[in-house]
Amino acid sequence: MNLSKLSFLILGKGVTYNNCKIFFDKNSITYQGINTEDILNIDNDIIHTKNGIINIRSISYTVISPGIKKQNKYVKKLLNAGCKFITDVELLQSQLKAKYICVTGTNGKTSTVNLLADILNNNNQRALACGNNGVSLFKALEEDFRYIIIELSSYQLEYIKNLNSFISIILNISEDHLDRHDSLKEYLDIKLQIFNNADNCIINSDIEVSKKYQTYNINKNKFFINGKALKEISFMDYKSVKLNKKIFKVNGKHEVMNLCACLAILKIIGLSTNDTLIGFSQRLALPHRLEKFCTYKATNFINDSKSTNASSTLNALESISSSVTLIMGGDKKKISYSSLSKIINDKVKLLILFGCNKKDLYNEILPNVDTIFLNNLEEVVSYIFSDFRRKTTILFSPGTSSFSLYHNFEERGNHFKNLVNYYVNKKV
Repeated sequence: MNLSKLSFLILGKGVTYNNCKIFFDKNSITYQGINTEDILNIDNDIIHTKNGIINIRSISYTVISPGIKKQNKYVKKLLNAGCKFITDVELLQSQLKAKYICVTGTNGKTSTVNLLADILNNNNQRALACGNNGVSLFKALEEDFRYIIIELSSYQLEYIKNLNSFISIILNISEDHLDRHDSLKEYLDIKLQIFNNADNCIINSDIEVSKKYQTYNINKNKFFINGKALKEISFMDYKSVKLNKKIFKVNGKHEVMNLCACLAILKIIGLSTNDTLIGFSQRLALPHRLEKFCTYKATNFINDSKSTNASSTLNALESISSSVTLIMGGDKKKISYSSLSKIINDKVKLLILFGCNKKDLYNEILPNVDTIFLNNLEEVVSYIFSDFRRKTTILFSPGTSSFSLYHNFEERGNHFKNLVNYYVNKKV
């Protein structure tokens, strides 16, 4: 595809727009950008916007932001008018033939793509983690990478028609984004599209599917690939991994699962378990994922703001031994939280619920532990320090989004950390 001879319309002015704009400007590619809110009407071949008109016949392709729903009335009208839609992923793959590793799942995508890139780079195999992790896909065109690892969300997969990959993997599936997808089945079906045109397909064996794919998982203290345990490697209490006589620290169940996914991928590439673990030991930890950022009077504060569903909060609780003060809450979501009942009643000493869904959480979880209802994080942290409990773990794992209060989980996590640090410094 010779992009210099084409013209593009970028629909949506978010992250995709910004990345495409930089790439198009740098390469003198013709484009226009609009938000769906800018559109007044679409009449035959003409898009009427607040700033003028756009002739659909002058547009070669429309690059759509994955945040825009397919049900959007203007998306439907553009499709009916004959617009050809394309994604930034397909644009990249039209320009660069490479070994693509595509990763999706409900939880752990960013951690896994970054971990995989860290391991490969530490073994002198140039790799780039990009896509939904916040790194522009077009960075892959700036240097010579042996592997391009793309994080893909269900929103992106919903629009991608032509995806090519050397290896594709689905990490896990749990209830989330059901405000966008009508059912868990539809959500899974969209995730499965990552296997279209993939040379190697890997799936977490917990996911029930009709087709046979390569699998990975953990059970008891062992790592399994295609149903067979890796004899030389084991893990203990989600705190360490043992390879022969070497011990490598891990930070919770999610890291053990991410490592297992990487072992399955790197086995195909041909990297040894020893080299994988050495690269794993040099990984860069990501913030807002079971991030222990403060210890005060024998009490650990953990920021798990990346938790936006019940499954991620469950993983967090499984990674902590006992005596937990759990902070949850935020936006209302169309997901069930009943799966948290047992572990909360077993491990949590105090449950603090805040935000719009606090009553809904309580009614679904039905906790048999002390429970406090508050309105926001300021009240939460203030309460914690007014009734301080020593030798416990304060876990902030919201289990939902908080778009009514914060732009993203990073802003939310930083706010929690800043509040805690303020009170700690005030009391020291």
